[in-house]
This record gives sequence, structure tokens and C-alpha cells, in this order.
Amino acid sequence: MTLDRTRPWLKLERLSFNRGDRPILKDISLAFQPGELTLLTGQNGSGKTTLLRILAGLLKPQQVGFQIDDQQRKWRQSYRFLREHICYLHQHPYLFDCSVAENIAYGLKRKKLGRQAISTRVGEALELISLEHLAQRNCQELSGGEKQRVAIARAWVLAPRLMLLDEPVSNLDKRSRGICYDLINQLQQQQIGVIYTSHEPQIGRLNLSRHIHLYNGELTTKPLQAENSRVIELVDGTTG
Repeated sequence: MTLDRTRPWLKLERLSFNRGDRPILKDISLAFQPGELTLLTGQNGSGKTTLLRILAGLLKPQQVGFQIDDQQRKWRQSYRFLREHICYLHQHPYLFDCSVAENIAYGLKRKKLGRQAISTRVGEALELISLEHLAQRNCQELSGGEKQRVAIARAWVLAPRLMLLDEPVSNLDKRSRGICYDLINQLQQQQIGVIYTSHEPQIGRLNLSRHIHLYNGELTTKPLQAENSRVIELVDGTTG
């Protein structure tokens, strides 16, 4: 399917989520275009992870309407679609106690792809994350940055339309962060949408499409602070 980058493929309409009597997300509407790289900021407890889990079809909100490929849908008609086309990566991704290649192949095997197709796709993923030389290394022996790249590759092989990266570099050193930023930019170039959440000071370069901010359950849009509006130097002490 050829995607029209100028039209949203997914819209959230009037999303609200409460935890007990406490409102976490209030009447949020949001649209996503193919290949859009979104920075989502907010303090701890602002609802960033909650929003990502709803988008991934993992958490049912009190209220929401969806428009998917121009078709109106309710939650019960949408969550399976979301789980199939959107991948959520936790800040500390879980990797199986086996090789890098086997971890990346896991989802493809569940989809019952043929052995040759799996091998080809895993090879492409290893090239994407520049870890061909570690294909047979047990994931428990990898560095933090390498584990994060394997987790991204394991999601990438499933050809998602949107990837949700929940503070993916918060515990990485500067070099590993830079490698992950370059990888995220590559995802955007491949027309894969990305939401990248952050709240801690960190430095890197992402080809951002927009910056949205959660505060007190409400979503606002912030300007991209850069000479080139498509590239922002991330110093998140200024993004709050």
C-alpha cells in the first residue's frame, strides 16, 4: 500500500483516561501522518507512557474515538489493528536469553514466515542497526546501547506504521545515544512514524516533525527550537 504523507492515517479524537478519580489524560485529539517523527515531553507522571500504551492498543481509555485510514472506529474495533501496526518499546526492553538473530526473528516466526524470508529480513535488520558481527552473541552479553538497537530491530522487522519509543536513551552514554538517534532518523526516512518520549536532559540530533508536550493531562504543541525547523538539537532541559 502506498501511503499519502500529506494525510493522517490515524487520528485520536477526544481521548480521556482516568486512574480512579484522578484524570490522567483530558480530551486529547491527535493525528499521525506517515513518517512523522514526534517528540513527546512531560514530567514524570504526566501521562506520556499512558498515552503510548493506549496508542499501542494495550490500555483501554474511558473515552476515545479513532479514525483509521479515513474510517471511524471505536475502541473495540480498533485495538487489534493498533497492536498489529504499532510497536511499543519500553525504556528497558526485555530481550530473550538467546542470540541477537533469534531475538530479531521472534516476531517473524510467530507470523509463520518461511525460513528464507525470516533469514533475509533478519539480515536486513542486522545491517540497519550495524550489529551483523554480533548476530550469534547472546543478548545478555550486550551493552545497554546494543540491547536498545536490537529491540528496535525486533520491532522494525514487523513493518510497523508507528513505533513508540519510551525514553529509549535515558540510561545510555553519549556515544550510544548518538547511534540510537541516527537509527531513529533512519526509521523516519523509511516512512515509519515514531513517537519519542523524553523528560531528562540529553543531547542528540533528530529530524523532528513536531514537539508535543503533556502537562496536567492536556496536550499542547511547542515550536521546534532550531535554525532548521526539521532538525532540533535535543537539550531537554528546555523542553520540560
